[in-house]
This record gives sequence, structure tokens and C-alpha cells, in this order.
Amino acid sequence: MTLISRLQILPMLTLLGALTTANSYGGTIFQNVGFGDAQIAVYDPIGQSFVADDVQLTTVAFAFSNMNPASTNAPVTMSLYQGAGFGGLLLDSVTQNLPGFLPGINDPLGFIDFDFTGNSLILGATYTVAVTTSTSKYGVAYHPNDVFAGGQLFESYVTSDPFHNDPGYDMAFRVITVPEPGSATLGAMAGLAALLLRRRSGR
Repeated sequence: MTLISRLQILPMLTLLGALTTANSYGGTIFQNVGFGDAQIAVYDPIGQSFVADDVQLTTVAFAFSNMNPASTNAPVTMSLYQGAGFGGLLLDSVTQNLPGFLPGINDPLGFIDFDFTGNSLILGATYTVAVTTSTSKYGVAYHPNDVFAGGQLFESYVTSDPFHNDPGYDMAFRVITVPEPGSATLGAMAGLAALLLRRRSGR
């Protein structure tokens, strides 16, 4: 009976492994090139749009800098919006304090993650993440040469400013997503559980 049960379980384990691998794509959107720094408080909110490459969001990071070392510390809030820009539905916001030490202007980029675990995305849909803060201390890195084709920088400064919502500008940012278990994978897991229960009851 034990040998038969193992022979029954082995194909199910093989199928489960194959299906899990097939559904475990996930993805990282990473624009890690900076040219200048924009003070968050001046352009507040300032952010970046992107197209979801998977369905479960985990973290979003911007490259923060210390633009005014003499200014006081204050929390930074990062918000997730549906669509391009800040006019869409607000999906979630995360507020946290930044580390005491941050790169200065023109220093190598320092990315800081905000945890958005639990937010579901629509594959191929556009979203925008933006930051706000009350202090003039913090900046975010950006690039003016359209280095990211899947979105653009958005901000809320005066519309006459050439920096305002220019599609050629992009922030330095990182978005990490993970897949949702496929129905086939869940079915295989259920079948495996049923076989294990059957084996236990037959002892």
C-alpha cells in the first residue's frame, strides 16, 4: 500500500512543480539612471507611472537624496494611484521615516523601498506612484532623456515650468511584483492533499 501511494503521489508532485514554475514569473521594473535631483516639497506630489508586469505588488522604491542637510527630518508618504498621473483612484498610501544618512546631490543613487504588499494589480494596466513630505530636506533622482519607455514623471509644480509632466522625464525607481498562484497550481495542490489524506486513512 505504501509503494502504491508513493507511485500515485510522484506524478502529482512533478505536475505541481512544473505548474508552480510556469506561474512564477514575477518581475522587477528598474530605472536606475539619475541625472539630477528634484526637491520633493517643491514638486509635491512627484512620482512616476509604470505598466504592471505582474499582479501582486510587493515594494516600490525611489532614489532619495539629502538636498538640504540643515533641514529637519519628516516622514515621507508614498501613494499608489490607478492610471497615469494623480487623478485616478488612490489605491494605497505608505508613510515611513527615511534613514538618517542619505546620499547627497550627485552621489551614487540610494533606493529606499516602501512596502505595498497586499495590493493587487491588473496585468498591463498603468499605475502611478508619488511621494509627498513637509520638509525641504529630501529630494528624488530623475533623468530628462526619456530613459524609461513604460511611463513618465508626474509632478504638481506650476504648469509653465518646462519640467511639468514632461513625458521625456523619468524618475529613478524600482517596482517589484510577484505572480498570483494559477488555478492549475491550486488544483494540483488540492489533489496532492487529497492523496495524502487518503493514504493516512488507509493505514
